[in-house]
Amino acid sequence: MRLDGLILSALISTLPAAAIAADSGVDPSLKRLDPQTRLVQVCDLAVMDETSSRKDGITERAFIDALHRAHIEGDTAQGDGGAFRRKGEWYEFSYSCTVTPDHMRTTELTVEVKRRVPHAEWAAKDLYP
Repeated sequence: MRLDGLILSALISTLPAAAIAADSGVDPSLKRLDPQTRLVQVCDLAVMDETSSRKDGITERAFIDALHRAHIEGDTAQGDGGAFRRKGEWYEFSYSCTVTPDHMRTTELTVEVKRRVPHAEWAAKDLYP
């Protein structure tokens, strides 16, 4: 499986990750967060959903700000320091994630997978197995 350079895009009214949040009872927890933290968490869930597939496996974790702080302006977060983990491997990605005004659902997401992060870099980047 090759993910480097893969671009995933979704222009949607409600990303499936929002259904995951609602189904798992995450909404009440999200509502307790400040709006900026909520935006980051909702984008994390959206990236997990967007990078998961039945064929290639489920993304176990995703953090848009794992390697570099997200640039947040209004309802949009952008950056190049995201990381997600699938099948025990970490992948670095850049992204743009726009959410609804209440920061509870994504409306647009673009993810570009840049590379698999070598195991030798995990400790320095605070990534864990």
